[in-house]
Amino acid sequence: MVPMPVRHALRSLRRTPVFTITATLTLVIGIAASVAIFAVVNSVLLKPLPYGNSDRLIGTWFDLPPVGMHKAQQTQGTYLTFRKFAHTIENMGLYQEGAVNVAEAGGSSRPQRMTAAYITSTLIPTLQVPTLLGRTFTEAEDLPNGPNVVVISEGLWRSRFGSDSAIIGRTIDVNGLSRQIIGVMPQRFRFPAVDTQLWFPLGLDPHSQYSGGFGNTGIARLKPGVSVATAQKDFATVLPRVAELFANLAPGIPMRVMLDQAKPIPILIPLRSDITGDIARTLWIVAAAAGLVLLVACANVANLILVRADGRQRELAVREALGAGRARVMAHFLAESALLAAVSGAIGLAVAWISVRALVVAGPTTIPRIAEVGIDGRTIAFAVFVSVFVAIVCCVIPALRIGRSSLSVALREGGRSGTAGKAQHRLRGTMVVLQIALALVVLAGSGLLLRTFRALHAIRPGFDATNVATFWMSLPRARYKTDTAIVNFYSQLSARVGELPGVRSVGLSSRLPLVQHGMSSDPLYAEGDESSDKNIPPLQLYSTVDGAYFTTLGIPVIAGRTFDKMGVQREFEAIVSQTTAEHFWKDPTGRAALGKRFRSLPSGPLYTIVGVVANTRDTALATAPAQAAYYHEGLTRDSLDGQAERTMALVVKTEGEPTAITAAVQRVIRDLDPTLPTFDVRPMSAVLNASTAQLSFTIVILGTAAVVTLLLGAIGLYGVMAYLVTLRTRELGVRIALGAQPQAVAMMMTNHGLVLTALGVGGGLLLFAVVARFLRSFLYGVAPGDPVTLLSASLLLVTIAALASWIPAQRAARLDPANALRSE
Repeated sequence: MVPMPVRHALRSLRRTPVFTITATLTLVIGIAASVAIFAVVNSVLLKPLPYGNSDRLIGTWFDLPPVGMHKAQQTQGTYLTFRKFAHTIENMGLYQEGAVNVAEAGGSSRPQRMTAAYITSTLIPTLQVPTLLGRTFTEAEDLPNGPNVVVISEGLWRSRFGSDSAIIGRTIDVNGLSRQIIGVMPQRFRFPAVDTQLWFPLGLDPHSQYSGGFGNTGIARLKPGVSVATAQKDFATVLPRVAELFANLAPGIPMRVMLDQAKPIPILIPLRSDITGDIARTLWIVAAAAGLVLLVACANVANLILVRADGRQRELAVREALGAGRARVMAHFLAESALLAAVSGAIGLAVAWISVRALVVAGPTTIPRIAEVGIDGRTIAFAVFVSVFVAIVCCVIPALRIGRSSLSVALREGGRSGTAGKAQHRLRGTMVVLQIALALVVLAGSGLLLRTFRALHAIRPGFDATNVATFWMSLPRARYKTDTAIVNFYSQLSARVGELPGVRSVGLSSRLPLVQHGMSSDPLYAEGDESSDKNIPPLQLYSTVDGAYFTTLGIPVIAGRTFDKMGVQREFEAIVSQTTAEHFWKDPTGRAALGKRFRSLPSGPLYTIVGVVANTRDTALATAPAQAAYYHEGLTRDSLDGQAERTMALVVKTEGEPTAITAAVQRVIRDLDPTLPTFDVRPMSAVLNASTAQLSFTIVILGTAAVVTLLLGAIGLYGVMAYLVTLRTRELGVRIALGAQPQAVAMMMTNHGLVLTALGVGGGLLLFAVVARFLRSFLYGVAPGDPVTLLSASLLLVTIAALASWIPAQRAARLDPANALRSE
């Protein structure tokens, strides 16, 4: 049976459909925004990781201040040292992300490019995730030249093998080699990337004489009761003992020298924080914006309810005089607010579900754990909490206002029309000021991010992405056993693609600007530079390219020349970036660097610099160009250790739209090798856009929040001004009857709205000064207190507020004095 207050509230809301629909839509916007963002924050930042006792998992890194590396990975030597001597951890594992070509056993199908990971046998036990079928790797399998085994994902098992329960022991071809399937990991094990489908043994050599480079990501499990700080001290104490197990980091670099010069400092981070990284700050700012939208929506609806209650002041006073208790009157308002909140909460939850689904599909892939985002029980509970909060907020102000009013005051202030007193005017005005202040905060924040976005896109990245298509491929070792075979393939590919209609130039590179594939950093030991005897030289981004790469990407050669064609390229020649030339040879023109020689390892071969090219933004648009060195893909003889790069990007400059050439280029690749898949096929312009995808996501969310709060603030101001005109009909009629000019009356009303707006803008500027510091890390080329942005946001608010005030003011100016006086 429906309680009496609820039945009365339903009838009351039905009698005022405009109010009911307006209030419901306003609350739906606020609730949907807050619930959708909570679903994202909950899944990405709050939910435990899908591993056993995940709160004890830590990411293990190094800070190497002398060489400018502030989040360096583990070496083989440091990993084995920590496993052997660190007493604060139960276990530790390493991994490297990668990708492979996968086909049916026997090569009966065209290979697909799949995301993979190379892991130590200890990694999955460290994460404590049991297999769905079979087992993980043994220590014997995790050695160099060990058995060819693989663990696959549940998704791959179902899609490629039809959920075959006898999958264990079957084989698949990986990069042309047959590997035996020994286990299947469950769907929830999305590690290290959401689309990882295969895991292979990393194959570290504990008996190697070299510790190896900082190229393996480490995860450790703390012992029960051990804090991260305690473990970090333990790691720092143990680290020097790496020299006991490995005398050298690499050929020519003693481990003691590396410890003395690089001064590595162990950095341990809780794994959940390590995975989420910088996205946490972005999501918390987005959550704050959603909270502001909810507050503005509540303030707007509370204002509507207050206006409605003030309009019924005489009716309510008469009810009370006839015996209706004050508690019963207040219960009526609570029932109305609860009904509005319940309906709005249900609709808002549905809208949030749709929004979250769209975000998972279209959101930036840089958001970690995005595949786990969804509406779960915790999100539904949050939606219920928000609905209750909305119901309380929307009823408490009018309820308290009525609760403080006496019957005689209500009747005296109400008159025949039930007009509200000055206290009600002040309360409604205060709520409008609050809405405008919050709107300014969100509007200014989105304005700063928009200016950052424009500043980033105004940067000259050092290359020309116009009409450039990119195609990645990786030549399997089983089919391309020698450097000659690799170079011959890429040489033929470049020549044949260059003959296609509409192709202007073709280049090859193992690394592309703003792309993570192929990133490789090593020091540069300049010949004759005595400082490298005491300090590790600056790291360079090393790439392997052909001679046409720079022309194809529009990277200017500022001194010397580029490489020759692959078939005739001379050995041991290199090209460096302008930044490198300026650092080592103090000449920004690059001419002083020509003919100079360097090594990437103290005992490595000497390379002669034949050219200097302009700098490029390699890692991020907002980051200064890195020092870079380029080797050539074009050895004239086979090397024992395989110097030619297998994984390369084909870069094609076209005369028109780059996507138009995609099919033709892939046909050429199939003609040369029908078994070779391509991956990450996209225009270079898409690479540029992807580099700012996270910022674009933030701008879209904050921009939407700014528009909504601005709209709600304007509606709130319009509603107050329109109702004020209604309440002051008799006064305005008297003014006009006594000779006041209609436009003067309109200006008076408009000025009242502008005063509220000015107060809101002032409060918003003060509030933004407090919160602006949280935006500092997101900004580029603009300060948090940028006066242009703040002034623009303020002027926009004032303009919209003036319009919202002017429309009701014009209605006031058109009042007929006789009708106005008669209505009273």
